[in-house]
Amino acid sequence: MRLAPAIDPMWELVHGLQAITNGVGGLVFDPWRRKVRLHGPARWRALHALVPAWGYSPDFLTPAVGTTDLREGFETVLRTPRTILRTDLGRLGSETPLPGWARSLASGDPETLQRLVTVLGRFHAAHLAPYWGEMRRQVNEELLAQRRTLCEQGIDGLLSGIGGTVRWEPPAIVLTNKRSELDIHLDGRGVVLQPSFFAYNDVTLLDLPGEPMVLVYPVSHRLGWLDPESPGARLEDLLSRTRAAMLDCLAGGSCTTTELAKRLDISPASSSEQAKILREAGLIVSDRDGRQVVHTASELGLALLSRSA
Repeated sequence: MRLAPAIDPMWELVHGLQAITNGVGGLVFDPWRRKVRLHGPARWRALHALVPAWGYSPDFLTPAVGTTDLREGFETVLRTPRTILRTDLGRLGSETPLPGWARSLASGDPETLQRLVTVLGRFHAAHLAPYWGEMRRQVNEELLAQRRTLCEQGIDGLLSGIGGTVRWEPPAIVLTNKRSELDIHLDGRGVVLQPSFFAYNDVTLLDLPGEPMVLVYPVSHRLGWLDPESPGARLEDLLSRTRAAMLDCLAGGSCTTTELAKRLDISPASSSEQAKILREAGLIVSDRDGRQVVHTASELGLALLSRSA
């Protein structure tokens, strides 16, 4: 059992699309929904055909291996084997009517796949990217808290903190809801716990053959996350946007210089320089591991993030 390294943009895309139409979490998400509607929700009709408000969404949209990089997620979608596309869309079609173009998608047509990824990218740019810093911050805070819980209370404490719908009864993880109870036997495959910002009062299980299972659950949301004067903005004023984002990333766990460059979409040289500035300020600690340098947020850096929140 392990915790995800950071926010997963593919899960946020799926849960964000569901949040537009499922109406849950009014206090948290209604201000965001109003902004989406002002920009014309009909633009995303094709996506809602694949991601309904409730129930099953195609597994190929959320690769089991997980990713912290949107482009990598899209590349994985574009490489989806035809057999998986056909299986996933066949399952979806058994639950809800599909548009005609879904037939081309199920056949693995490259142009249809590319159009899907293009529309997903536009949705992310319009309705997730402007708030990504705060979304990532809340997921990182959840991951940090869960790491502490795992150290202090073990797996039982970790799973019980997800929201009361998950518990550990060796050798199975047990998921419960109002209608049923499901025993999940890992059989040595392992499970990744992935907190999601746009998940709300719901636990999702991704179970693909030969892959670690992924258990996706909601973070403890803070209100007012659409506020442009959010803690993240104030931290950026102090550190610069890139260094604030770097410290935010490291609050969720250690990263190498290369990993930070990839997550922040900057060059490795720039990543190394920004890390040096944070290290000299005492906000991170850097250790060499072979040819790589691993960076970790210091107690001072974590305290600064905490005060900004």
